[in-house]
Amino acid sequence: MKGFETEFKDLKDYILKITYRIWEERGVERIRDYYGEKAPVKTPTSVSYSVEDVISSTWDTLKMFPDRQLLGEDVIGSEDLPGTFYSSHRILSTATHLGDGFYGSPNSSKVTYRVIADCICRENQVIDEWMVRDQSAIVKQIGLEPDQFARQLISNLKEKGSEVPTAEEYVNRWTGPPDSGPLNGAAKNLAQTYQAIWEQSEFSILEKSHNRACQIHAPEEKVIYGRDQLIEFLTGYTKSFPKGSFRVHHWIVNEEEGKNTRIALRWSYSAKHTGFGSFGEPTGAPVVIMAMTHAEMQEGLVVREYNAIDEISLWMQISSYSMS
Repeated sequence: MKGFETEFKDLKDYILKITYRIWEERGVERIRDYYGEKAPVKTPTSVSYSVEDVISSTWDTLKMFPDRQLLGEDVIGSEDLPGTFYSSHRILSTATHLGDGFYGSPNSSKVTYRVIADCICRENQVIDEWMVRDQSAIVKQIGLEPDQFARQLISNLKEKGSEVPTAEEYVNRWTGPPDSGPLNGAAKNLAQTYQAIWEQSEFSILEKSHNRACQIHAPEEKVIYGRDQLIEFLTGYTKSFPKGSFRVHHWIVNEEEGKNTRIALRWSYSAKHTGFGSFGEPTGAPVVIMAMTHAEMQEGLVVREYNAIDEISLWMQISSYSMS
């Protein structure tokens, strides 16, 4: 890897090693070695713009979950320019809620949740990052309800005089370099499938895109089996947020030997909360789903899919509108 320390044999090795060193070896101060001084980190609920912010948030998380383990499941990546790499990595975390912080007072609950993060890496450092954490999984497992938790977060923001970003600001947060170019091949087919589902509720298209025995990992650490359960899950969303606008912000395709393909998509869906579905009574709130998907395909069909959606962010957008 041009510009990287020789110990890293490839992008996957780099991402997994620095993740392990920072979190499990508690080398939090080494973040200064592995992140650019002004590297932005963007999530559906927050944005930070300096390496010191990354260090502070890492310590805050370890205070709440001191025994957190990060199991690296996959890294999908590309070299966009010589020495500039784009990675989309997926982590399964296990932890115990043992300290005060964002999720309230500790109650020793065991939690399991996934994170997908997109990173631009150059000269041995992460210089830009987008991340989605399955916060509703954490909240549910520590005994709270996502909608009530989000409502309290909005109350806290209003007390501080802060506001939830506008829909346009959310979409802009999810954009950014590098440009992965026009969609093509398997990524284009999958994106067109998602667009038909989200914008037009065209669920029959799944017969041509997803294996009958597909396994889907969804928010709240849910596992969905087969197309019928997938349609039920998606219907809950599309009824709540009908006829919106689906947009892919970045994509990567990694072809493997034989017929296996892995795809990473960073995407958003903008709509209004105008229907009865998985998100309660409609409020008319403008909502942006800021998501990431990892899809594994065999013989042209999705067999496994990991959808990172922060439902706490969605509930916050709904609560902010209804409380205004």
